[in-house]
Amino acid sequence: MDREQLTAIGLNHLAGMGAIPATSYYEQPVADYILAQCADIGVETRVDRYGNILATRQGADAPVDGIAFVAHMDHPGYEALSAEDDGVHGRGLGGLPSQAYESGVAVTFVGSDGSRVPGLIMGRAGARSGDNLIFEVAQDRLGPLPCAIVLDLPDFDYDEQTKLIRMRAADDLAGCASILAVMRSSMESPTSGSVYGLFTRAEEVGLVGARLAAADGLLPAGTNVVSVETSSILPGAEIGRGPVVRTGDRMTTFGFEAEEYLAAALSGVGDFPVQRQLMQAGTCEGTAFARNGYPTTGLAYPLGAWHNNGPDSTIRPEFIHHDDFATGIALLAGAAALAGTNPSSAAGARIRERPEDEERRLLDSAG
Repeated sequence: MDREQLTAIGLNHLAGMGAIPATSYYEQPVADYILAQCADIGVETRVDRYGNILATRQGADAPVDGIAFVAHMDHPGYEALSAEDDGVHGRGLGGLPSQAYESGVAVTFVGSDGSRVPGLIMGRAGARSGDNLIFEVAQDRLGPLPCAIVLDLPDFDYDEQTKLIRMRAADDLAGCASILAVMRSSMESPTSGSVYGLFTRAEEVGLVGARLAAADGLLPAGTNVVSVETSSILPGAEIGRGPVVRTGDRMTTFGFEAEEYLAAALSGVGDFPVQRQLMQAGTCEGTAFARNGYPTTGLAYPLGAWHNNGPDSTIRPEFIHHDDFATGIALLAGAAALAGTNPSSAAGARIRERPEDEERRLLDSAG
């Protein structure tokens, strides 16, 4: 499957999931979409007791270590808890910027059936910005509570002139869409190792789904884990200059073993740029797996308006660059095609070679 095909598949999934508003603990509509897509391509799936989805394309050699791509289905938002005389009371979920808790912010209530009802933040009664928010909404149009609430922002928009993809929740639907494209590609490329796609819940409120999946051993021990994320722009990790091979996050530095898969796959992306950086603006799901003994690396798409934090305290759609997204999917698909091989990049192979001539010179000069 070539780059153009992979990109088209990824964009289709990104638009499809963008049209399904969700936040932490309310990911089921996104999960339903992912399960349907996996069934369509013939990838087997398992849903664990927490609602995390594990998609598996089995390898030919069961004992060898496979590769897993991990992304989360949620995005910061709110939840409506109770209908009161002064409005609907609720709270924030995840790391929205402070301006997303101010009076007058436009939001959308999302029912369990996918229905949408517009609303506004009227104020808050709690001491902290995310506590006890009060929303104005037509209560007679609401279904059962609790329910999800999201910012009133575009589902998905692609500007061909700027090549920017703008949407309410690029974080981390871009990761989920990338993994779905890679899983489809992997069905055409048999490998000795298995290829996994793990879609987790409640990442934005503390890596919850990933921590539980890692602790429970949902992935076989020894599986090489690639956290597929968006991450805030940093110097050396800038929009339009390629996806970022993520050497770590704010909490953890990752390992070279899993990163060798990405390094070995670099030749398959041609002349398209790829960056490499410690992305320390936040903590990603790679930390949960690294801390549970999995060889771990990451791939991040440089993200503008992280968590909808726009310039001058505005609320804006998040945005990523089309070419970063396309190159990232191609790189991940190349890594998946190496599943089970424990590859070595050219640099890694060179370092492992014993420098015999130089060794003799050191021995001779050591006297």
